[in-house]
Amino acid sequence: MYKVLLVDDEPMALELLKYVVEWEKLGFSICGTCCNGEEAAEAIDKYKPDVIITDIKMPVMDGLDLIRYALEHGEKNIKFIVVSGYGEFEYAKKAMQYDVRYYLQKPILQEEIYEIIIEVKQQLDQMCRDIESTQMDQKAVLNGVLSNILLGSARHEDFEYLELFLNEDTLFMGWNCIVIEIEPCNQLDIKVEFNKNTRLNIRKAIDKAVKSSSGFFVIEQSSNTFIILASLKNEDQRACKINHVAEGVYESLISVVSSGFTIGVGENVVGINAVKHSYVAALASLDHRFYMGHNCLIFYNEIKDKTFNFEFNELCMSSKVFEAVEEVNSNKINNIIDTTFEYFKAHRIDPDIVIMFTSNMICKINNLIYQTDDKAKEFIDNHTIRELKGQERSMVELKKFFENFCLGVCEYFKEVRDRNAQSNVIKIETFIKENYKRNLTIRELAENLYMHPAYMGQLFNRKFGMSFNEYIHEMRIEEAKRLMNKTDLNNCEIAHELGYCNYNSFLQQFQKYTCMKPTEFRKFRI
Repeated sequence: MYKVLLVDDEPMALELLKYVVEWEKLGFSICGTCCNGEEAAEAIDKYKPDVIITDIKMPVMDGLDLIRYALEHGEKNIKFIVVSGYGEFEYAKKAMQYDVRYYLQKPILQEEIYEIIIEVKQQLDQMCRDIESTQMDQKAVLNGVLSNILLGSARHEDFEYLELFLNEDTLFMGWNCIVIEIEPCNQLDIKVEFNKNTRLNIRKAIDKAVKSSSGFFVIEQSSNTFIILASLKNEDQRACKINHVAEGVYESLISVVSSGFTIGVGENVVGINAVKHSYVAALASLDHRFYMGHNCLIFYNEIKDKTFNFEFNELCMSSKVFEAVEEVNSNKINNIIDTTFEYFKAHRIDPDIVIMFTSNMICKINNLIYQTDDKAKEFIDNHTIRELKGQERSMVELKKFFENFCLGVCEYFKEVRDRNAQSNVIKIETFIKENYKRNLTIRELAENLYMHPAYMGQLFNRKFGMSFNEYIHEMRIEEAKRLMNKTDLNNCEIAHELGYCNYNSFLQQFQKYTCMKPTEFRKFRI
């Protein structure tokens, strides 16, 4: 609301001014009433009114002197409305020399004062819009200058402009930089912009945290990145002050931001020229959020000696994960992924390396799916690297995403294999019949049908009620019995024909399945 000061030496006139207008409905509040110009001059300094309605002819200090006082003391934006009695028009004309546009004659008519107040309100509104626009323009320029300094691309003109706002002592005192990154609401698109209300609420929360401290500049670098530049006077209090502000921003954002955020606090530097170093340090702090998670406050001084490692046994780890997926073993997948990411955290593997490892595994597993099922395009399209975007900001989210991906692949494999189970049994039987006389292994059979050997072993036991080796030996012995009945081949020749490397192995298996030796079988053959 705009503030109105009422000035008249007649008590009845003051009472009339109070009630002749519904001030609050029109957007005004009465900040004070005075009975002469001298009281009003004190009230101007105290209340800083936007509008003054004053009588012209008063004792001690009249209305003209009051107008002159306001102008001489820099109050050029106050809107004066002068009130005069009959025969005092000469005074009113003098008021017009001070650019006073509004004049009322006693007795005051409600219609007249309403018209004037509405016009004054429109002028004040426009003045506020102009001031706000100017401030926004200045703020935009100042943000650009400070951003140039942060990026190390400031020109001489930038520093000249900055001197309009900061004195020389401030430019050369201590500085620090706080970088705030807000997580986007839509994790699939890291560049998604927040709506206007969300950004406004975030900015209000940040402004609220820094408003109690002088020498702080808030820069909106992007839709989800805010920077606080702080000038720090007392060297002994620098760390305490910047920590206090950073913690205040953290507490303010907790209740406003639902998507998560990270605050990185840079290193204290001396002079505005060196602030780029503090900005780079704050960005380096943000890199450590990967292992710390969202909603974290990271001070450069606490992490500057902690480095990331770039070396680990990628081949060993990837093969273990790949094997667990091929085996369609959910428990094994959970255990291996837990162990893998615990290793990453314990050895502080560089986040980019961890992300690269995860994306490579997704590509390999998708390729495995395609080899297994040529109709898997829809599943692969819905489980691409693009879905990784937004999940790689923290290890917890990345691990959860990768774990869910691998478990989803397991479920898909189960559906495909259950759907193709009968067809696979026929293929297995056909392949074995064609190859059982040579040194056939379950790994070769699995590779031929694009299955993992472990899964092939499980499927074989479930569908045939025996192991792969038992099934091969049984087929060979049945064929041996047929050859003994239908041909003149001797036992050694039959053993060699059926793929046995030596006769003893053949003898052992024949006795196992027939409970007699080959020579005994020949005596009792039908």
